[in-house]
Amino acid sequence: MAASLAALTAMPALAQQSAEPLFRYRVQPGDTLSAMARDYFVNGDYRTVQQLNRVADPRRLPIGSFLMIPSRLLRIEPVDARITSYRGAVTVDGRPVALAQQVREGMRVETGANANVTVSLDDGSAISLPSQSRIRIARLRRILLTGSVDRNFVMEAGRSRSSVTPFKDPESNFRVTTPLSVSAVRGTDFRVALDDSGETALTEVVGGTVGVAKDEETDETGVGRGFGVAATPAGVQTPVPLLPPPMLKSMERTPTGVAISGEPVDGAAQYRIQLATDVAFRDVFEEVVSDKPNAGFALADGATFFVRLTAIAPTGMEGLPGTYAPGNRATP
Repeated sequence: MAASLAALTAMPALAQQSAEPLFRYRVQPGDTLSAMARDYFVNGDYRTVQQLNRVADPRRLPIGSFLMIPSRLLRIEPVDARITSYRGAVTVDGRPVALAQQVREGMRVETGANANVTVSLDDGSAISLPSQSRIRIARLRRILLTGSVDRNFVMEAGRSRSSVTPFKDPESNFRVTTPLSVSAVRGTDFRVALDDSGETALTEVVGGTVGVAKDEETDETGVGRGFGVAATPAGVQTPVPLLPPPMLKSMERTPTGVAISGEPVDGAAQYRIQLATDVAFRDVFEEVVSDKPNAGFALADGATFFVRLTAIAPTGMEGLPGTYAPGNRATP
């Protein structure tokens, strides 16, 4: 994990001197410690950085060298994140949520039974929670020194799905952490789940590649599209293939709504069937987990929706999604 999270990683020699989080900065032409402190450090104090890095002359910094800066000294600004869709009982810090409500560092977002919510960021990335799930927003900030963005969501219960817009800045990050794992990406589509016992955390990769590690200090395991990995107190296990998406067999109108039927998948113990108003499934309005790939939903006349089917292995690992529009037409 150290390579992909360089912005918050200490060099070994310096780590012995400082137990606090450190930001790794590459010196640019024209940089001086006094100018950096004036523009980008809290209280304009550069002496701590000078001592930590053993800089002899704060006016002369070798271009291309690295400075380790205590994160607490860096000036930051909040990154905008808002509730863009929700259904059912959803709360932020225990209070009922509102559409377009801003969420900030330190807040908890939680869904009740038969509920879901999507939090969208200013770059188009989003994290969605199905029912009975809870996250804490640990970090949601932009570091003014480099312009890099630090986003860290802590899964405390249930499941999450993240769609992350690719970013070019090597020091920006997007992470979903659990007590057992850190899942870090640079642009992809993935899910993270924490089981009820708290003894297993699952990362399932729908698109791109995710780096999964036990914590921020250990090496990561690369998990590619179509694979998932479990983390336990013993560490991160070997990635395994995800189950394929169930094929939609039929979608029939009923007097009160619609009946969905999918093809069984070998090795599946359960199936998740979702309806959403959008093909990205950020606005899910119905969801059922069943032993069979079949479910009925009550819908208003003229309702427009998309269908998503996934197969769930006995381990709890959820497979790749199959997304369909009304009329049995598969969507990319």
